Amino acid sequence: MLDRRDRLGEVKGFCLVLAAATIAACAASRARAAEPDVFAARCVICHQSTAQGVPGIYPPLAGAIGNEMRFKDGRDYLIHVVLGGLSGPIEVKGTAYNGLMPQFSQLTDAEIATVLNEVLTHFNAPEIPKDFAPITAAEVKRARATPLSPSDLARERTALTNQLRREGAR
Repeated sequence: MLDRRDRLGEVKGFCLVLAAATIAACAASRARAAEPDVFAARCVICHQSTAQGVPGIYPPLAGAIGNEMRFKDGRDYLIHVVLGGLSGPIEVKGTAYNGLMPQFSQLTDAEIATVLNEVLTHFNAPEIPKDFAPITAAEVKRARATPLSPSDLARERTALTNQLRREGAR
């Protein structure tokens, strides 16, 4: 019999997978260009209309990833997260998450760039640098050519988080 903690962990993991699938649906919808605000039309079911997520279940996107754009490593990190997924413990805005986001390498380079840019410009505008240039399909293509293992991605996240802390951005 599973104890309460095990069940909660399973629920969190399932919810993170569901959130990741919703992001993929957003990307596919964006490619069809049927609606001007794909995030609002398709993704708010998990991330809420403000992209704040659900504490302990869905990590927030709003105000949580814009500072990463200060560094090339940050751009690459976000692309690698979408391409390769993310698993294991992370902390976002002081809340711990330990789930699984599956990979979305099946999306096109343009779809991945579009979804990341939408989240960055709509929900992280105050944090992104003034000279922010949108992520391009060419950047995604380069990242796709150099996939990271889960442990490499975790090291990249740690290095980026430390760099942001040194800069006073976290």
